[in-house]
Amino acid sequence: MSLQIISDTKSRLLSTLGYYDEIRTKEERRLGLVAPYEGHAAFSRTWKSIIERVASSNALNEHIATLLNMHLKKNNDLKKMMNQVGGISATYGQDGTSRDAASGKIYNISI
Repeated sequence: MSLQIISDTKSRLLSTLGYYDEIRTKEERRLGLVAPYEGHAAFSRTWKSIIERVASSNALNEHIATLLNMHLKKNNDLKKMMNQVGGISATYGQDGTSRDAASGKIYNISI
């Protein structure tokens, strides 16, 4: 699954959550309730579950951000290394003729 699809899906879910949160807030005002709903056992349990899931999601997002930053750093380091050794980035020149690939050099790169 591509990062763009994940990002779009996340945006749609956040928009949906915002919509339902707005409905929840209106109903709270109408009924005179306030989260965490200490006077209502069922509401209180549900609210606690929501808070726990939000905390878990935040921790997961932070972990994913760390992994993405590590990946970006490795990609940038690899790109910098390839530029320093003069690696040829294209198989064909601008005129469409093939170029000779660099020979005699082997790089063992782990990403």
